[in-house]
Amino acid sequence: MTDYILAYFHKHKSLIEGNLLLCADPKDVEAVHNLRLSIKRLRVLARLADELSERTFDARGSMKKINKLFKRAGRLRDAQVLGALSIELPEKPLPALADFTTRLQDREKIQRNKFDLLLPSFPGKSLDDFGLKLSTLLADVSEKKALMGGNKLLTTFINEIRDLFHARTDEKRLHEIRTRLKDINYLNNIFDEQLHIEEQIYISAERLKETGELAGSWHDCLNFMSKLEKFMLKHPDPEYSAALEEFINTITRRKQDLSQEFTCVLINEMRV
Repeated sequence: MTDYILAYFHKHKSLIEGNLLLCADPKDVEAVHNLRLSIKRLRVLARLADELSERTFDARGSMKKINKLFKRAGRLRDAQVLGALSIELPEKPLPALADFTTRLQDREKIQRNKFDLLLPSFPGKSLDDFGLKLSTLLADVSEKKALMGGNKLLTTFINEIRDLFHARTDEKRLHEIRTRLKDINYLNNIFDEQLHIEEQIYISAERLKETGELAGSWHDCLNFMSKLEKFMLKHPDPEYSAALEEFINTITRRKQDLSQEFTCVLINEMRV
């Protein structure tokens, strides 16, 4: 009855294995991104397995070696995104950003080298072990129990979002909320959108995806601005300081607009 959950695992196991091969090409930046997306889905699947097994599955332990690769790929992906933004952002002062862009490219090379060193040692057995444990667990899980577990984990994610939103006022909490929204989307994917999403967060699966993309754009602006401000403090350049300050103000306004829009969705649509 729960074969679709195991099929979901095997789909993303295959995607991880395929993207590990593609990641050997430094020019294939999408492979790194897609690798991380599939691992994120396995992380949610591990939490679901914990829920279904009453915490005996050990999600943290099952993902330990896989998470090591995930974190290293994350550092590389962040560097890739920032490097692309330094080229693609509108209204950018190109001469003023030249040194900063070079620094981002150097950082990406460093992260690429560290990622490449880790790739050969990734234990594919970790994926096999995960699949074996999951298969054993699901053999005794009925369709009803699986759906109940999925909706219970959905409630947990929503409660975590509410706690994050109301317990703190710092803008960075929105990043953690963004991560939980992604987790909800992945969880719903596991169940082929059968979970009671709209009953609990009052928005459709499609709107949930749009909100995640909105939060992603905000997060990219936040990271870019943070790195640029640190660069300017360490490498002041009187010739371009005015242009860079004006550019930072532009990015700040864009970030604030995105943050406000994201917050409005959380309050007015999702009713956190």
